Amino acid sequence: MTPLRIALGAAAGVAALAAALWLWPSLPALQSDLTRLHRMLEHGQGWRDRNHELAVLAYLGGFAVLGALPFPVVVLMTLAGGAFFGFWLGLVLSMLGTMMAAMLTFLAARHLLTGQVRRLLGARLDQLDRRVEADGALALLSLRLTPAIPFFVLNLAAGVSALAARVFIPVTAAGVLPNKAILSAAGTQLAELDQVSDIVGPRIIAVIVALTLFPWIARWLSRRLRRRPAEPTA
Repeated sequence: MTPLRIALGAAAGVAALAAALWLWPSLPALQSDLTRLHRMLEHGQGWRDRNHELAVLAYLGGFAVLGALPFPVVVLMTLAGGAFFGFWLGLVLSMLGTMMAAMLTFLAARHLLTGQVRRLLGARLDQLDRRVEADGALALLSLRLTPAIPFFVLNLAAGVSALAARVFIPVTAAGVLPNKAILSAAGTQLAELDQVSDIVGPRIIAVIVALTLFPWIARWLSRRLRRRPAEPTA
């Protein structure tokens, strides 16, 4: 991935946002929707302030259960964490929820659904086992950094692979942390939006650029890890 491609990707993300706002046929309607969203967030944050421990437990429990199922909720839950709890606490809670969800799926695949998962994944699982045997933890890390691979599917595959749980946990945490940080920041900024004009503010643009660039950077890192020569064995 060249610097030119990175710059083009960032420019495309900013240009797409600017064009959408410029061509939006009904900015008053958008402002009305934004106002309703802001009121909902304020209501939720008020409940959080009155029931802080319960809010934390409910968020973690919901993240763990929903994230362990084949539903695309991980991104939304991470955004919600940033919006309702702020950046740092939202990041910590979303990381904990993600790890709990990953471990639930991993353990279910390893101890309860081994046969079904092996039939479902077939030859792809054999390929993962070969990569784990050759590269160890780097194999999982490179896959975690591949945006096209669903979180749930990779947890299933790791559960029935030769990968040990003691390796799965820290590598998964390292692999998802950059994305969690960006999404938590996006959720925090979402909670602070009051006017449509705020969408083109510097913080929002910085988050959009980060979201645009991250898949490219992650893909580049994944390729570098895959190209890393295996260490000779004794």
